Amino acid sequence: MRSISLYVHVPFCRRRCSYCTFYHVPHIADFESRFVDALLTELEAAVREIDSAFQFPTVFFGGGTPSVLNPESLDRIFNAMDPYLKRGAEITFETNPEDVTSALLDDLKARGVNRLSLGVQSMDVKGLRRLGRCTPKVNDRAMGLAVSHFDNVSFDLLLGIPDVSPEALEGTLECVLVYMPQHFSVYCLEPGGVMQRDVEGFFDAVDPERSADEYLHVCAALREERYGHYEVSNFAMPGYASEHNRVYWCGADYIGIGPGAHSFLDGERFCNVPSIEQYVAGTQETRGGTRRYEGRSEEERILEGAMLGLRTSAGLSLERLSCERSVVDDLVIRRLARFEADRLVLTDRGFLLLDEILLRITRAA
Repeated sequence: MRSISLYVHVPFCRRRCSYCTFYHVPHIADFESRFVDALLTELEAAVREIDSAFQFPTVFFGGGTPSVLNPESLDRIFNAMDPYLKRGAEITFETNPEDVTSALLDDLKARGVNRLSLGVQSMDVKGLRRLGRCTPKVNDRAMGLAVSHFDNVSFDLLLGIPDVSPEALEGTLECVLVYMPQHFSVYCLEPGGVMQRDVEGFFDAVDPERSADEYLHVCAALREERYGHYEVSNFAMPGYASEHNRVYWCGADYIGIGPGAHSFLDGERFCNVPSIEQYVAGTQETRGGTRRYEGRSEEERILEGAMLGLRTSAGLSLERLSCERSVVDDLVIRRLARFEADRLVLTDRGFLLLDEILLRITRAA
């Protein structure tokens, strides 16, 4: 039976965070049911289009903030996808710390959610204020509840937060490692971030060198605690790497539903229009999605395949490299990469220069 993963994009947020680049809109309770109507219509259309037996081995609820949805909305979504779930499927649900309660976590667990992703970001008061996030106290309470309710928990952390002290990261690591979650997703802020509106000049204040230094520090700290660095931004205890994330990096099939959601199916990439108004109206009109196909040349497909391989600890087969061997040897000499059997694997420093390395090994062909 065919395996196709599912991503559910919930664009609602209670507030705008300074750093967020994902499509999101304010949560309007009266509009929620119309959004869910469109979401389920798109899912039904996708099932018809696949037109063969399939299962969802993984499901990921992202956003936005999925935890703002009311129980009725969650009932409808889970009931719609339930017939297609593979037995033992990994179901991840993103939450904001301020939404976390014992009741919510019990409800999610009863629905079959078995992996929780918590947007901690930082434990520094000034840093959280700069990000537009909740307080360390709220974070701390949410982390405690998360690990007491779920056996598979991921914390998100942000690096390079402007205007915070160099000691802030160390304090954050000390706080979060008390809970020893099974997984961390760690993201570096970079200047020039694409946002709907950067009214605070947030990204102009980001120092890329500081982000890089903090990244290398976190890589070393998590490695000491036995977390495997299995992808540029992801670290996991043995056996707890995100199966859903691996779908993306291995080039497996997945469909994304919701405004702005991306899909990869039968070798084609497409995405929905990033507008909830257009998404809802278009879905009602067509009884399907609001897809825009992303045409790619053969050269772009090869480049994408190389990028997906290099961003993981599996690396890239040397047989797929058409550049001069001296180019690859230079990366190893500079400790940006290493050879593992017949594969080229980037080091932590190499991950920081992924785009540059990708261009070098492809342009030198």
